[in-house]
Amino acid sequence: MKNNLSRRIRASVVSLAMAAAMVPAYAAPVNAVSPSPVLPLSATVGVSQTMKVDSVYEGTIPESGAKSVTFTLDTSYAGQSFSYGFGVSTAESPYWLELDKSGKWVDGSEAEGSACKLDKASSTITIDLSKAGAKPGGKFEFRCYYSAHWDNSKGDMVDNSVKLTGVEFGGGSSSSSGSSSSGSTTSKNAKSGSWSFKDNKDGTATISSTVTKQLDDLDYELTIGYDEDYYEKKGVTAEEGDPINSHKFKYSDFGVPEGDGVTIESLYVVVEADYDVDKFMYGCGTNVKMGSPSDTEYAKRDIIEGKDNAGYWYNEMGADSREEFEDAGVEFGLKEIGEGTTLEGAGKYIECIWDVPAEVQKDQTHNSYDSIGFQFWYGTKDASKYTEITSSDPVTITSAALTYTVTRTVPYTGSVKKSQSATLDCTASSDSKKNFEVAYEDLGVESDMKVYAVRFDVSASKDVKKLVFGTGTGTTDASDKYWYQEPVNSVILDAGKKSEIMWIMPDEVVGKEAADNIVNPDGNVVFGYYYGESDTISVDNVEVYYYLPETTTTTTTTTTTTTTTTAPVQNIKYGDTNCDSKVELADAILIMQALANPDKYGETGTYEKHLTKPGKVNGDVDKGTEGLTSNDALFIQEFLLRKRASLEPEK
Repeated sequence: MKNNLSRRIRASVVSLAMAAAMVPAYAAPVNAVSPSPVLPLSATVGVSQTMKVDSVYEGTIPESGAKSVTFTLDTSYAGQSFSYGFGVSTAESPYWLELDKSGKWVDGSEAEGSACKLDKASSTITIDLSKAGAKPGGKFEFRCYYSAHWDNSKGDMVDNSVKLTGVEFGGGSSSSSGSSSSGSTTSKNAKSGSWSFKDNKDGTATISSTVTKQLDDLDYELTIGYDEDYYEKKGVTAEEGDPINSHKFKYSDFGVPEGDGVTIESLYVVVEADYDVDKFMYGCGTNVKMGSPSDTEYAKRDIIEGKDNAGYWYNEMGADSREEFEDAGVEFGLKEIGEGTTLEGAGKYIECIWDVPAEVQKDQTHNSYDSIGFQFWYGTKDASKYTEITSSDPVTITSAALTYTVTRTVPYTGSVKKSQSATLDCTASSDSKKNFEVAYEDLGVESDMKVYAVRFDVSASKDVKKLVFGTGTGTTDASDKYWYQEPVNSVILDAGKKSEIMWIMPDEVVGKEAADNIVNPDGNVVFGYYYGESDTISVDNVEVYYYLPETTTTTTTTTTTTTTTTAPVQNIKYGDTNCDSKVELADAILIMQALANPDKYGETGTYEKHLTKPGKVNGDVDKGTEGLTSNDALFIQEFLLRKRASLEPEK
């Protein structure tokens, strides 16, 4: 059990700074060190011991035995890096086992330490003893191999200590050496259901709403060992039906609006298996602006073989992988790159969540063709036997939800709010019992008002973990049967007993200018309750946010006629020449048509879908030449081919 501690510490300092690496960083064998005084422990013990490099806390398992032990650690730093080892006496040979980084119980000469990240203030590390054969009344050791935090002023990791404040024996959980625990659906980014409103006092308001869109009944099989690089090396592209360890969800699948003012917060994925999964490791990625600091693939160009055209993508990667790339000369633009997430004791129904890092959010793109990806990296079936999941044991994505925040500045005059007393039953067979439908007129909306947002206040008699709902509104568009329905259901995770749901009307119905708003104030608005832990919920209040255009006033005298109007301000969406809220090849084609045949396709053209004044402004993306030219069409095509990172003018 004895070994060279300094060797272990040096190895730990190199690469155990982050939790949940795809390929955990190497640490030298974990062995016993000089013992501290033995402290008899009851089921729950409050302690106060400083844990720094070389510190050991030694105790005894209760005489009645224990299935788990939980250590409570306090730190002053968010994201504190901490690596540890744990050993325990066993009733049978070899009479002492160490917890390996893989979750396997092994002889002390073989074990490697585990790495994790601690939250500011209090964090816990729980270790499953049930498969170790821990001896009742036997000794255990909890050791600190590495403890440090990132110091911005020094641009480096700085050694420090944490405080061990409690030890508790219980049952059930596995070691939390990863960055998340099994079954966790908690995101640290903005939560679905949060919203804000600000009256700018200039005839506009800025509204933000965080929503979650859910996709159910999915069937995406993930096969470990087959990633995109595997197929690239073979010179082929994976086709539908080929084994693959990942799946990319298009933002259009979730109905994410294009344009500015959208922030992707988190991805939630449900993975199911036909067998109990002990350890489940996954990583995520997303489209980003080409060449931006977050573009981890672009950084590999001209350095890594096969990556000559790589780009537009941020990928989490294991610590070892990043070290290999950097040793080869790759210079990543971010100091910190996600190293994936490890779930312990995952089971057959595995809930995974990924928060998009703040630095990546700045560079993220979310056009209809952009994606967010989920990758299955590694797994085990049985920690005691160290049975790795192989390509013959695929798992399946059955559900996914994307949380994002929409922020819009819209024309604003005021709002009207009315109390309601409607009960909705998600188990009812009749849509009328699931849906709350009310006329705008009954809410106090007048026929000349332009509706831009509606808020529904709902409540339930008990906590609702997942509230699934849909929204719709009457419109003046005959081609769409005078109705708009959100294409993907919305979800509020951890809704509780009360929720305020802010629905910001999409660009399809409010347009770019007030005159383009097709929400019908003489129509109805609908809120539908489709699923929740409470069979029924109540709609308590509805508030409608509107804009009342200034009327044109005409003053006539014998000699003078004065007309006063207020012109709306256009929100420019560069490249969207046909004003359909998307940038597509059709926008480039419209420019060329308008240039070739202005009488038909120009600003005053006879064709139904001719160039409009707002479209002309949107399409002028080549600021080197005033007005629309063939260069504008070329710029749009280059953007669609990803030869341009953006169509917006340089600032």
